[in-house]
Amino acid sequence: MSLKMTHLGFLILSFSLLSNYLWASGSDPKSQVIRKIKFEDLAQIVTEKNENIEASRLHMEAQNERTGRTGRSFLPQLLATAGQEQYKKDSLPDSKSAAYWKVEANVNLFKGGRDYLEGRIRNTSHELSKVDYQIELKNELKEAKQTYWKIVSINQLLADTEQALQKNEQNYKAAKRRVGAGMATAADSVQFELYKISLTRRLTKLELEKDVGLNQLSVALALDEHENIEVATEYPKIESATNNKVSNSTSYLIVKKQNSLEQIEKLKSDQVSRWWWPKLDAYASYYLPSLSEEFTDATAKDKQWMVGVKLTIDLGQGFEDLVETKARRNEAKAFHNRAAHSVREGKAHDHELQHDLHVLGDLIKSADSDTALALKFLKLTENEYNRGAKNGPDLLSATQTYFEFRQKRNEYYRDYLSTEAELDSLTASE
Repeated sequence: MSLKMTHLGFLILSFSLLSNYLWASGSDPKSQVIRKIKFEDLAQIVTEKNENIEASRLHMEAQNERTGRTGRSFLPQLLATAGQEQYKKDSLPDSKSAAYWKVEANVNLFKGGRDYLEGRIRNTSHELSKVDYQIELKNELKEAKQTYWKIVSINQLLADTEQALQKNEQNYKAAKRRVGAGMATAADSVQFELYKISLTRRLTKLELEKDVGLNQLSVALALDEHENIEVATEYPKIESATNNKVSNSTSYLIVKKQNSLEQIEKLKSDQVSRWWWPKLDAYASYYLPSLSEEFTDATAKDKQWMVGVKLTIDLGQGFEDLVETKARRNEAKAFHNRAAHSVREGKAHDHELQHDLHVLGDLIKSADSDTALALKFLKLTENEYNRGAKNGPDLLSATQTYFEFRQKRNEYYRDYLSTEAELDSLTASE
């Protein structure tokens, strides 16, 4: 009995330790699987996972469901009623109780074209929802792209800062040797210590900025965690900086939206302006009247049927529809003017972004050679410092110059790719 209890206790203890280990491993972000995200994956992830994109897609589907209104307006409208009625009047000694029912149909034959215009309004609203979807997708994708390149930039800055710390440690040791040999003062080594403090602080700040960037990227990609996201550490090679063409003004998404809104208002204006057009309907019904409607026929259970055509003109709505027609036309003119202004803004913004790409492209072309020259200058300074021809401030300045050139190159690439993302968000997809 004692041996069995010992084995049971050992199993319970083992299971408890294993459960605690698995729980701890699952709760530790570092133990989770690293998710590597490539730039090429962004469009698919945003399209499939981003909640704003899904909401816009559902809105587009809802608008699509509303299309086809013109054809449906000619479908017969069927109505069936049934009830039981208790009826009493002074000339009758007792109250009467009887059932009643009615089946009727109404068919639209002509509405002055208002149903046709309603169909066009719904079709245009569907087209507008497609533009809204494109705008939502482009904006979310732009945010994801720009955040992605921001993180790539930070990754490079982190790597450069680590390299700068290593280089500074080498310089510090060299300075200590020179101080020990009486070839330099203690200030030489102290300045490298101060630079190390500055680099360490910068490293901490960059780590924080990277965490913020990853958090922003996780929002755009609709990911629950951001600690285990991993993106590229290098920029892609930019083949040509001037291969972008100025977009056609009609392809600007904001212009497409304003044009659709203008078209909708014009159609609504035409629709309400037809108040004086008659409405023609065909109707038919088969019914047993209620006691309160036709007492004699209801008592005799004499069923009735009718069929006919009805012409209707709503004269009372005319004045209000005249006011609404004018209002809708003014709304259409407003959207027309907004579209015209959006064309000007789009062209100006397009030109500005294209200009930025051209300038940044030229800077990128020279960035590699400039950085290589700064590295050559650093190595020459290091050799001269070791021979005693240069002092500590010279070496520190050369080191800082080299990493400043690397930082500038990094900024050129980041700004170029972010500008490309901005430019792409202006126009509709092919």
